[in-house]
Amino acid sequence: MIYKRGKGYTYNFRWTIPGADGMVENYRIRRSAKTRREKEAKDIEAAHRLALRLGQVHPKDPWPKPTAIAHAPVFRSFSKVFLRHAQHHVKPGTRNFYEGCLGRLLAFAAIADQPLDAISGDTVSRYASYRIDVAENSVVTVNNDLRTLRRIMNLAVEWRKLKRADAPVIHELPEGEGRDRVLTFKEEAHYLSKASPNLRDAAIIACDTGLRPNSELFCLCWPNVNLTACPETPNGVIHIRDGKSEAAKRSVPLTPRAAEVLKRRKQEAEAMTKHPVFVFPGDGASGHLVSLQHPHEDAIKAAKLLPFQFYCWRHTFGTRCAQAGMDKYTLARFMGHSSPNVTARYYIHIQESHTVAGFAKFAEYQERGIAEGVADAFPDSTHAIQ
Repeated sequence: MIYKRGKGYTYNFRWTIPGADGMVENYRIRRSAKTRREKEAKDIEAAHRLALRLGQVHPKDPWPKPTAIAHAPVFRSFSKVFLRHAQHHVKPGTRNFYEGCLGRLLAFAAIADQPLDAISGDTVSRYASYRIDVAENSVVTVNNDLRTLRRIMNLAVEWRKLKRADAPVIHELPEGEGRDRVLTFKEEAHYLSKASPNLRDAAIIACDTGLRPNSELFCLCWPNVNLTACPETPNGVIHIRDGKSEAAKRSVPLTPRAAEVLKRRKQEAEAMTKHPVFVFPGDGASGHLVSLQHPHEDAIKAAKLLPFQFYCWRHTFGTRCAQAGMDKYTLARFMGHSSPNVTARYYIHIQESHTVAGFAKFAEYQERGIAEGVADAFPDSTHAIQ
Protein backbone atom coordinates (compact mmCIF):
# COMPACT_ATOMS: atom_id res chain seq x y z
CA MET A 1 0.00 0.00 0.00
CA ILE A 2 1.27 3.46 -0.93
CA TYR A 3 0.00 6.59 0.74
CA LYS A 4 1.03 10.19 1.06
CA ARG A 5 2.53 11.26 4.36
CA GLY A 6 3.40 14.92 4.67
CA LYS A 7 4.86 16.02 1.35
CA GLY A 8 6.23 12.61 0.35
CA TYR A 9 5.01 9.05 -0.18
CA THR A 10 5.36 6.04 2.12
CA TYR A 11 4.80 2.37 1.31
CA ASN A 12 3.59 -0.28 3.75
CA PHE A 13 3.26 -4.04 3.25
CA ARG A 14 3.69 -7.36 5.03
CA TRP A 15 6.38 -9.92 4.19
CA THR A 16 6.57 -13.54 5.25
CA ILE A 17 9.72 -15.67 5.50
CA PRO A 18 9.31 -19.45 5.99
CA GLY A 19 11.79 -20.99 8.43
CA ALA A 20 13.69 -24.26 8.06
CA ASP A 21 11.65 -25.75 10.91
CA GLY A 22 8.38 -24.98 9.18
CA MET A 23 7.69 -21.91 11.30
CA VAL A 24 6.82 -18.64 9.59
CA GLU A 25 8.21 -15.20 10.44
CA ASN A 26 5.99 -12.21 9.65
CA TYR A 27 7.28 -8.68 9.17
CA ARG A 28 5.62 -5.36 8.56
CA ILE A 29 7.73 -3.21 6.26
CA ARG A 30 7.05 0.50 6.30
CA ARG A 31 9.49 2.84 4.56
CA SER A 32 9.51 6.39 3.29
CA ALA A 33 10.00 6.38 -0.47
CA LYS A 34 11.68 9.80 -0.12
CA THR A 35 9.89 11.15 -3.17
CA ARG A 36 6.89 13.35 -3.87
CA ARG A 37 5.94 11.42 -6.99
CA GLU A 38 3.55 8.50 -6.65
CA LYS A 39 4.91 6.60 -9.67
CA GLU A 40 8.47 6.75 -8.30
CA ALA A 41 7.21 5.54 -4.92
CA LYS A 42 5.57 2.54 -6.60
CA ASP A 43 8.81 1.71 -8.44
CA ILE A 44 10.80 1.91 -5.19
CA GLU A 45 8.35 -0.40 -3.44
CA ALA A 46 8.48 -2.87 -6.36
CA ALA A 47 12.29 -2.87 -6.28
CA HIS A 48 12.23 -3.51 -2.51
CA ARG A 49 9.83 -6.45 -2.95
CA LEU A 50 12.05 -7.91 -5.68
CA ALA A 51 15.17 -7.66 -3.49
CA LEU A 52 13.31 -9.44 -0.68
CA ARG A 53 12.10 -12.16 -3.02
CA LEU A 54 15.63 -12.78 -4.32
CA GLY A 55 17.04 -12.84 -0.79
CA GLN A 56 19.31 -9.84 -1.40
CA VAL A 57 18.08 -8.07 1.75
CA HIS A 58 16.37 -9.03 4.99
CA PRO A 59 13.10 -7.31 5.99
CA LYS A 60 14.97 -5.58 8.83
CA ASP A 61 17.73 -4.27 6.54
CA PRO A 62 17.65 -0.62 5.39
CA TRP A 63 16.39 0.14 1.92
CA PRO A 64 17.73 1.31 -0.47
CA LYS A 65 20.95 -0.50 0.39
CA PRO A 66 23.65 1.94 1.57
CA THR A 67 26.16 2.85 -1.11
CA ALA A 68 29.60 1.49 -0.32
CA ILE A 69 32.41 4.02 0.13
CA ALA A 70 35.64 2.67 -1.32
CA HIS A 71 38.23 4.98 0.21
CA ALA A 72 37.77 8.15 2.19
CA PRO A 73 39.84 11.05 0.79
CA VAL A 74 42.77 12.56 2.66
CA PHE A 75 41.86 15.69 4.58
CA ARG A 76 44.40 17.88 2.76
CA SER A 77 43.01 17.03 -0.68
CA PHE A 78 39.37 17.22 0.41
CA SER A 79 39.99 20.66 1.96
CA LYS A 80 40.74 21.98 -1.55
CA VAL A 81 37.41 20.59 -2.77
CA PHE A 82 35.72 22.18 0.23
CA LEU A 83 37.20 25.61 -0.53
CA ARG A 84 36.08 25.40 -4.17
CA HIS A 85 32.59 24.59 -2.92
CA ALA A 86 32.73 27.52 -0.46
CA GLN A 87 33.80 29.88 -3.23
CA HIS A 88 30.42 29.50 -4.92
CA HIS A 89 28.10 28.79 -1.97
CA VAL A 90 29.08 31.18 0.83
CA LYS A 91 29.79 34.90 1.13
CA PRO A 92 33.36 36.22 0.73
CA GLY A 93 33.66 36.90 4.46
CA THR A 94 32.68 33.32 5.32
CA ARG A 95 35.11 31.98 2.72
CA ASN A 96 37.93 34.04 4.25
CA PHE A 97 36.92 32.66 7.66
CA TYR A 98 37.18 29.07 6.34
CA GLU A 99 40.56 29.78 4.73
CA GLY A 100 41.98 31.09 8.00
CA CYS A 101 40.74 28.10 9.96
CA LEU A 102 41.95 25.63 7.33
CA GLY A 103 45.40 27.22 7.40
CA ARG A 104 45.71 26.24 11.07
CA LEU A 105 44.14 22.80 10.59
CA LEU A 106 46.48 21.94 7.71
CA ALA A 107 49.48 22.84 9.85
CA PHE A 108 48.61 19.91 12.13
CA ALA A 109 49.88 16.80 10.34
CA ALA A 110 47.79 14.36 12.40
CA ILE A 111 44.73 15.86 10.71
CA ALA A 112 46.05 17.19 7.40
CA ASP A 113 47.69 13.99 6.17
CA GLN A 114 45.11 11.48 7.35
CA PRO A 115 42.09 10.02 5.49
CA LEU A 116 38.84 11.48 6.77
CA ASP A 117 37.78 8.18 8.35
CA ALA A 118 41.08 8.02 10.30
CA ILE A 119 40.46 11.32 12.10
CA SER A 120 39.05 10.38 15.49
CA GLY A 121 37.71 12.30 18.43
CA ASP A 122 41.06 11.78 20.14
CA THR A 123 42.84 13.41 17.18
CA VAL A 124 40.53 16.41 17.41
CA SER A 125 41.13 16.63 21.17
CA ARG A 126 44.91 16.58 20.64
CA TYR A 127 44.56 19.36 18.06
CA ALA A 128 42.61 21.55 20.50
CA SER A 129 45.20 20.93 23.24
CA TYR A 130 48.05 21.80 20.86
CA ARG A 131 46.39 25.05 19.81
CA ILE A 132 45.74 26.13 23.40
CA ASP A 133 48.97 24.98 25.09
CA VAL A 134 51.63 25.20 22.36
CA ALA A 135 50.38 27.71 19.79
CA GLU A 136 48.69 29.74 22.57
CA ASN A 137 45.58 30.46 20.51
CA SER A 138 42.46 31.75 22.21
CA VAL A 139 39.52 29.47 22.93
CA VAL A 140 37.46 31.42 20.39
CA THR A 141 40.03 30.75 17.65
CA VAL A 142 40.20 27.03 18.46
CA ASN A 143 36.41 26.71 18.46
CA ASN A 144 36.28 28.42 15.07
CA ASP A 145 38.67 25.77 13.76
CA LEU A 146 36.57 22.98 15.28
CA ARG A 147 33.40 24.36 13.70
CA THR A 148 35.12 24.45 10.33
CA LEU A 149 36.32 20.86 10.78
CA ARG A 150 32.79 19.76 11.69
CA ARG A 151 31.41 21.49 8.57
CA ILE A 152 33.97 19.69 6.38
CA MET A 153 33.10 16.31 7.90
CA ASN A 154 29.36 16.91 7.48
CA LEU A 155 29.85 17.85 3.86
CA ALA A 156 31.92 14.71 3.28
CA VAL A 157 29.07 12.61 4.70
CA GLU A 158 26.55 14.47 2.55
CA TRP A 159 28.62 13.79 -0.58
CA ARG A 160 29.07 10.11 0.41
CA LYS A 161 32.82 10.48 0.82
CA LEU A 162 32.57 9.43 4.45
CA LYS A 163 30.24 7.19 6.43
CA ARG A 164 28.31 8.92 9.19
CA ALA A 165 29.58 6.33 11.68
CA ASP A 166 33.21 7.21 10.79
CA ALA A 167 32.81 10.96 11.32
CA PRO A 168 34.28 12.06 14.68
CA VAL A 169 32.14 13.71 17.33
CA ILE A 170 33.62 17.20 17.68
CA HIS A 171 33.22 18.94 21.03
CA GLU A 172 33.93 22.64 21.26
CA LEU A 173 35.83 24.07 24.21
CA PRO A 174 33.85 25.93 26.90
CA GLU A 175 34.03 29.69 26.41
CA GLY A 176 32.62 30.81 29.75
CA GLU A 177 30.03 33.51 29.32
CA GLY A 178 31.14 34.01 25.72
CA ARG A 179 28.84 36.31 23.80
CA ASP A 180 26.17 36.33 26.50
CA ARG A 181 27.90 38.88 28.70
CA VAL A 182 26.02 42.14 29.30
CA LEU A 183 28.24 45.05 30.30
CA THR A 184 27.08 47.44 33.00
CA PHE A 185 27.36 51.20 32.45
CA LYS A 186 30.15 51.29 35.04
CA GLU A 187 32.10 48.57 33.21
CA GLU A 188 31.56 50.40 29.94
CA ALA A 189 32.99 53.62 31.39
CA HIS A 190 36.10 51.83 32.67
CA TYR A 191 36.59 50.05 29.35
CA LEU A 192 36.25 53.18 27.21
CA SER A 193 38.64 55.10 29.46
CA LYS A 194 41.37 52.54 28.75
CA ALA A 195 40.56 51.83 25.09
CA SER A 196 42.64 53.06 22.17
CA PRO A 197 40.94 55.73 19.99
CA ASN A 198 40.01 53.26 17.24
CA LEU A 199 38.74 50.68 19.71
CA ARG A 200 36.77 53.30 21.64
CA ASP A 201 34.96 54.48 18.50
CA ALA A 202 34.17 50.92 17.41
CA ALA A 203 32.91 49.95 20.87
CA ILE A 204 30.63 52.99 21.10
CA ILE A 205 29.05 52.30 17.71
CA ALA A 206 28.69 48.59 18.51
CA CYS A 207 27.09 49.33 21.88
CA ASP A 208 24.72 52.00 20.50
CA THR A 209 23.65 50.20 17.29
CA GLY A 210 24.08 46.46 17.92
CA LEU A 211 25.90 45.91 14.61
CA ARG A 212 27.59 42.53 14.19
CA PRO A 213 31.34 43.23 14.47
CA ASN A 214 32.79 41.20 11.60
CA SER A 215 30.04 41.28 9.00
CA GLU A 216 28.52 44.73 9.64
CA LEU A 217 30.65 47.07 11.77
CA PHE A 218 34.24 46.51 10.63
CA CYS A 219 33.25 46.57 6.93
CA LEU A 220 30.87 49.54 7.24
CA CYS A 221 31.21 51.92 4.25
CA TRP A 222 30.63 55.66 4.30
CA PRO A 223 27.93 55.50 1.56
CA ASN A 224 25.87 53.45 4.04
CA VAL A 225 26.14 56.10 6.77
CA ASN A 226 23.60 58.93 6.61
CA LEU A 227 24.25 61.67 9.16
CA THR A 228 21.48 63.96 7.89
CA ALA A 229 18.85 64.67 10.54
CA CYS A 230 15.21 63.94 9.76
CA PRO A 231 12.07 63.56 11.92
CA GLU A 232 12.33 59.76 12.06
CA THR A 233 16.09 59.66 12.71
CA PRO A 234 17.20 62.99 14.22
CA ASN A 235 20.79 61.76 14.66
CA GLY A 236 21.17 59.95 11.36
CA VAL A 237 21.02 56.29 10.40
CA ILE A 238 23.22 53.37 9.32
CA HIS A 239 22.01 51.20 6.43
CA ILE A 240 22.97 47.51 6.42
CA ARG A 241 22.44 46.57 2.78
CA ASP A 242 24.23 43.21 2.70
CA GLY A 243 23.79 41.38 6.00
CA LYS A 244 24.41 37.72 6.87
CA SER A 245 20.75 36.96 6.00
CA GLU A 246 17.77 38.65 4.40
CA ALA A 247 16.52 39.74 7.83
CA ALA A 248 19.88 41.36 8.56
CA LYS A 249 19.28 43.98 5.86
CA ARG A 250 17.97 46.92 7.84
CA SER A 251 18.39 50.55 8.89
CA VAL A 252 19.55 51.33 12.43
CA PRO A 253 19.04 54.84 13.90
CA LEU A 254 21.97 56.51 15.61
CA THR A 255 22.22 57.79 19.16
CA PRO A 256 23.73 61.26 19.68
CA ARG A 257 26.91 59.64 20.96
CA ALA A 258 27.31 57.33 17.95
CA ALA A 259 26.50 60.18 15.54
CA GLU A 260 29.19 62.34 17.15
CA VAL A 261 31.79 59.58 16.68
CA LEU A 262 30.85 59.09 13.03
CA LYS A 263 30.86 62.82 12.28
CA ARG A 264 34.34 63.17 13.70
CA ARG A 265 35.65 60.14 11.81
CA LYS A 266 34.09 61.44 8.59
CA GLN A 267 35.80 64.80 9.00
CA GLU A 268 39.10 63.01 9.59
CA ALA A 269 38.54 60.84 6.49
CA GLU A 270 37.70 63.82 4.29
CA ALA A 271 40.88 65.57 5.43
CA MET A 272 43.01 62.70 4.08
CA THR A 273 44.55 62.90 0.63
CA LYS A 274 42.95 59.61 -0.32
CA HIS A 275 39.50 59.32 1.19
CA PRO A 276 38.96 55.82 2.68
CA VAL A 277 35.79 54.01 1.67
CA PHE A 278 35.44 52.26 5.01
CA VAL A 279 34.57 53.84 8.35
CA PHE A 280 37.26 51.65 9.93
CA PRO A 281 39.97 51.31 7.25
CA GLY A 282 42.65 48.65 7.56
CA ASP A 283 45.97 47.73 5.99
CA GLY A 284 44.96 44.26 4.80
CA ALA A 285 43.71 43.09 1.42
CA SER A 286 40.10 43.73 2.42
CA GLY A 287 40.77 47.43 2.98
CA HIS A 288 38.95 47.50 6.29
CA LEU A 289 39.54 46.50 9.89
CA VAL A 290 39.21 42.75 10.48
CA SER A 291 40.00 42.37 14.18
CA LEU A 292 40.35 44.36 17.40
CA GLN A 293 41.32 41.38 19.54
CA HIS A 294 44.64 42.65 20.89
CA PRO A 295 43.61 46.24 21.76
CA HIS A 296 40.36 44.83 23.15
CA GLU A 297 42.22 42.45 25.47
CA ASP A 298 44.62 45.26 26.48
CA ALA A 299 41.69 47.52 27.41
CA ILE A 300 40.06 44.78 29.49
CA LYS A 301 43.31 44.14 31.34
CA ALA A 302 43.98 47.85 31.95
CA ALA A 303 40.41 48.41 33.16
CA LYS A 304 40.65 45.31 35.43
CA LEU A 305 37.47 43.77 34.01
CA LEU A 306 36.51 40.13 33.63
CA PRO A 307 37.29 38.92 30.08
CA PHE A 308 34.54 39.19 27.46
CA GLN A 309 34.30 39.10 23.69
CA PHE A 310 33.92 42.28 21.64
CA TYR A 311 30.68 40.75 20.33
CA CYS A 312 29.21 41.34 23.81
CA TRP A 313 28.66 44.99 22.92
CA ARG A 314 25.97 43.79 20.50
CA HIS A 315 24.42 41.71 23.24
CA THR A 316 24.59 44.68 25.61
CA PHE A 317 22.77 46.85 23.06
CA GLY A 318 19.94 44.32 22.69
CA THR A 319 19.49 43.85 26.42
CA ARG A 320 19.52 47.57 27.16
CA CYS A 321 16.88 48.16 24.49
CA ALA A 322 14.66 45.56 26.14
CA GLN A 323 15.28 47.02 29.61
CA ALA A 324 14.29 50.46 28.28
CA GLY A 325 10.89 49.07 27.30
CA MET A 326 11.37 48.37 23.57
CA ASP A 327 9.02 45.66 22.31
CA LYS A 328 10.57 42.47 20.96
CA TYR A 329 9.27 43.01 17.41
CA THR A 330 11.01 46.39 17.09
CA LEU A 331 14.12 45.02 18.75
CA ALA A 332 14.19 42.03 16.40
CA ARG A 333 14.16 44.45 13.49
CA PHE A 334 17.04 46.51 14.90
CA MET A 335 19.05 43.38 15.71
CA GLY A 336 18.51 41.92 12.23
CA HIS A 337 16.81 38.76 13.49
CA SER A 338 14.41 36.71 11.39
CA SER A 339 12.05 36.21 14.34
CA PRO A 340 11.31 37.92 17.67
CA ASN A 341 11.74 34.49 19.26
CA VAL A 342 15.45 34.61 18.42
CA THR A 343 15.69 38.02 20.05
CA ALA A 344 13.89 36.86 23.18
CA ARG A 345 16.07 33.75 23.45
CA TYR A 346 19.43 35.45 23.17
CA TYR A 347 19.22 39.14 23.95
CA ILE A 348 16.53 39.93 26.49
CA HIS A 349 17.60 39.65 30.13
CA ILE A 350 14.78 41.57 31.80
CA GLN A 351 14.48 41.91 35.53
CA GLU A 352 11.15 42.21 37.34
CA SER A 353 11.51 45.98 37.70
CA HIS A 354 11.85 46.36 33.94
CA THR A 355 8.80 44.14 33.38
CA VAL A 356 6.72 46.32 35.70
CA ALA A 357 8.00 49.45 33.99
CA GLY A 358 7.06 47.99 30.62
CA PHE A 359 3.53 47.25 31.80
CA ALA A 360 3.24 50.77 33.22
CA LYS A 361 3.97 52.10 29.74
CA PHE A 362 1.25 49.84 28.36
CA ALA A 363 -1.21 51.05 31.01
CA GLU A 364 -0.49 54.68 30.11
CA TYR A 365 -0.94 53.91 26.42
CA GLN A 366 -4.17 52.03 27.12
CA GLU A 367 -5.61 54.84 29.25
CA ARG A 368 -4.71 57.46 26.68
CA GLY A 369 -6.13 55.37 23.84
CA ILE A 370 -9.42 54.76 25.68
CA ALA A 371 -9.84 58.47 26.35
CA GLU A 372 -9.10 59.36 22.74
CA GLY A 373 -11.45 56.64 21.49
CA VAL A 374 -14.31 57.85 23.67
CA ALA A 375 -13.72 61.43 22.52
CA ASP A 376 -13.75 60.39 18.86
CA ALA A 377 -16.84 58.20 19.28
CA PHE A 378 -18.86 60.73 21.29
CA PRO A 379 -17.57 64.19 20.37
CA ASP A 380 -20.70 65.94 21.68
CA SER A 381 -20.83 64.15 25.01
CA THR A 382 -19.84 66.06 28.12
CA HIS A 383 -20.00 63.02 30.39
CA ALA A 384 -17.16 60.64 31.06
CA ILE A 385 -17.88 57.18 29.71
CA GLN A 386 -16.17 54.33 31.52
